[in-house]
Amino acid sequence: MDLIEKAVKKSERSSKASLIERAAKKLGTGPAPDDGVSEPESAEAVAAPPAPDVAEPAAPQPGPPPPAAGPAPTAPPAPDRHGPASRRVDIDLDRLFTSGMVTPRGERTRIAEEYRVIKRPLLLKAVAGSQEAVDKGNLIMVSSSIPGEGKTFTAVNLAMSMAKERDVYVLLVDADLSRPAVFPTLGIEADMGFSDLLEDASLDVADVLLRTNVENLSLIAAGRPHPMGTELLASERAGHVIGEIAHRYANRVIILDTAPVLASSEGGALSRFVGQVVFVVEAEKTNEAAVKGALDVLGSCKHIGLVLNKARTRLASGLYGGYYTAYYDESYYANRRR
Repeated sequence: MDLIEKAVKKSERSSKASLIERAAKKLGTGPAPDDGVSEPESAEAVAAPPAPDVAEPAAPQPGPPPPAAGPAPTAPPAPDRHGPASRRVDIDLDRLFTSGMVTPRGERTRIAEEYRVIKRPLLLKAVAGSQEAVDKGNLIMVSSSIPGEGKTFTAVNLAMSMAKERDVYVLLVDADLSRPAVFPTLGIEADMGFSDLLEDASLDVADVLLRTNVENLSLIAAGRPHPMGTELLASERAGHVIGEIAHRYANRVIILDTAPVLASSEGGALSRFVGQVVFVVEAEKTNEAAVKGALDVLGSCKHIGLVLNKARTRLASGLYGGYYTAYYDESYYANRRR
């Protein structure tokens, strides 16, 4: 037997002896004598085979730190169709005052006091909840028999006077599609207006609504000239738009300056949609037959009030004017402030 075989046998004996020694220690006995004879190992003496190498799941690695806590992102606000989204125009109030018209600044003038008298019964019928309120009372149409009697003058002054109210918002609409005069009177311009809103169903009221430097006053221009203005004003679309304006703004009075009744059929077409009519009569000029004929055309509206404009009688310029001058004498207020 060569040296290699002897080394192998010696290695095998050493391996078996080590197993026997470990088993003997487990049983509390000493190591068996190494006699070169191997005995079969008991079940308890045989070392359990090593468990197969099973890869354990890797521990989760720390990721990037979470972002610092802060306010949750908010969605962009929806556009306000009847507020900031509307375009703003500035009315030259000094120009209006110089031309003898009412402004919301509260100047003490005779014309301002006259329109206080005119607006009060209209507001009582217009404001919801009032005992005198009428159906569609917040829709007020201003017209006359023939051109030149002062209907636009009355509509603008009435709107300015009502805009002084604390709880009333006024929308002045130039609904005279034949000869619009509201915006020229106010000295402003607009690209679109009422006719565009009636013709194009994709437009909304806010698309033509103009905010002004008068806090409680908004405007809608007449819009581009249309050859069939009467048909537009008599259409179902007109009724829908006007009704929407009236119901959308429960605390808003809508004043519509319309064409003279005997000069155009537009006024008659529009009268069936409103709750009140302010009918302007020029003193000492408009004859009785014209007034009666115009009122017949406006018969679909149950609440019609007449305004006598350009009066030069003693009753208008003497008694009332005299009382007004004495009561609102600026020198009296100047002396009281001293």
